[in-house]
Amino acid sequence: MAHLSEESLTLLALGEARDPQIEEHLAACPQCAAELVALEHVVHAGRAGQPTPAAPGPHVWAAIHAELGLSDAVAADPLEASRHSGRADVPGTSREDLPGPVLDPADPAAGPPADVGRRDGATVVDLDARRRRPRRGVPLPLAAAAAAAAMVLGGVSVWGAQRLGLEPDPTVLATAALEPLEGYTARGSAEVDERPDGTRQLVVRTDPADVDGFKEVWLLAPDAQRMVSLGVMAGDEATFVLPENLDVGEFPVVDVSNEPIDGDPTHSGDSIVRGVLEA
Repeated sequence: MAHLSEESLTLLALGEARDPQIEEHLAACPQCAAELVALEHVVHAGRAGQPTPAAPGPHVWAAIHAELGLSDAVAADPLEASRHSGRADVPGTSREDLPGPVLDPADPAAGPPADVGRRDGATVVDLDARRRRPRRGVPLPLAAAAAAAAMVLGGVSVWGAQRLGLEPDPTVLATAALEPLEGYTARGSAEVDERPDGTRQLVVRTDPADVDGFKEVWLLAPDAQRMVSLGVMAGDEATFVLPENLDVGEFPVVDVSNEPIDGDPTHSGDSIVRGVLEA
């Protein structure tokens, strides 16, 4: 049974409509159903709202007091009385409950009353100079959240570019037509591509061929006395990343061999197709 792709499961978890065929598959495939449930949990957690923060404890005012260098006259926590009275939820406190005069924020002409900035006869502290201090940097939780958001957006951008076909195509450096050798009729092609990040890769495609063991891809010197194995070719198309120090001009012959499962890493001498790379 063919499973649903990760992309399909992700889209379903995000709320994409399901057709009857997908519903039937999920009902019959426990693996895909379990993966979908796990992805739905992730989506639900990401969409969940942030919990309402509780009223700050006494240590918060103590830290503010120390940071601003305030006098001992204002060392007491302003919220201490409300905690004892059972009114710890400061955001819900009415304006009438707050001590002192209340300013109308909609009236720009309303100046501060004479006693604003005083508490029990304490002197006014000028905070302007302190506000001009260099900030200490972004708090760690905010920095972590910003970094996580940047990673998510970057991943979405890459995924979107790949899905829409906007990722730059690799540059073709050389190609080869692969011709069949004795005993075979399969043909194929090979090309050396340079990706946008500068890495090179060899892409090999062949017609189906009956083999006794497995297919292996090689780069040979023109005299076929020296060679480099690139790896096993599973199926009729394979891509191999080329080492940076491999000179394709020194090993320009692409060879696909029929290798028996005998534990011998050397070339079997039984080649299916072969061709020379040309720029």
